[in-house]
Amino acid sequence: MAESSLQIQEAKKGDVCVVTLAGRIDSTNAEQLMNRLRALLGAGETRVLVDLKQVVYLTSAAFRALLVAADEAERRAAQLILCSVVGQVRELFEMGGLLEAFAIHGSYDDAIRRLG
Repeated sequence: MAESSLQIQEAKKGDVCVVTLAGRIDSTNAEQLMNRLRALLGAGETRVLVDLKQVVYLTSAAFRALLVAADEAERRAAQLILCSVVGQVRELFEMGGLLEAFAIHGSYDDAIRRLG
């Protein structure tokens, strides 16, 4: 995987749809992420966990994509939760004042336990 690309993988863990992201999220691929999350919610997923552990960098376009998806989840009475927001990615969330804008769990295991 090139560091500048974004990989999106989906898997089911019980009734939770886990979306694992890897790479960099920026203006070249943030719309792809937003559309993928909105499509999952539109298809009836009510519990979506976005795992950011393998994300190396994100820009304001990534924050916008996640905020739009979180709003969509709220409109549909679904849950969109982030986990493994660590390192530089966490610092970017802090600098943007966005830690409180999302439900964030420290680890994948913690998030699955709370959703299950």
